Amino acid sequence: MAPNVATSKKKQAVAVHGGKTSAELMDAMRQLRSHVEKTSDNVGDKFAEEARKIHYGEVEERGIYGKAEVSEIKELAEEGIETCPLPVLPEDKN
Repeated sequence: MAPNVATSKKKQAVAVHGGKTSAELMDAMRQLRSHVEKTSDNVGDKFAEEARKIHYGEVEERGIYGKAEVSEIKELAEEGIETCPLPVLPEDKN
C-alpha cells in the first residue's frame, strides 16, 4: 500500500470547485450574505413567525433574515413556506 502524498497538483485539484477556487467561492458567499443583510430586515429569533405572517398576507411582503430552529424550518417547509439558510462564514465562528 502506497502512502498518499499531497503534491501541488493534488492540492490544486482539491481547491477547485466548478472552475472556482475555494477563495473565490468564499468571496461569493460573503457577497451573497452582504447583499441579503443590506436588502432585507433582520427579524432575529422571530424569523419563523415573520415568515408565516408574510406567507399568509398578514404583513406586507419583504425580504427577511434571522434565526430559527431546525424544527421551525421543517414546519415552515410543511406549510409550503420556502427558506434558504445564509452561508456560515469562518468569521462567524469566532
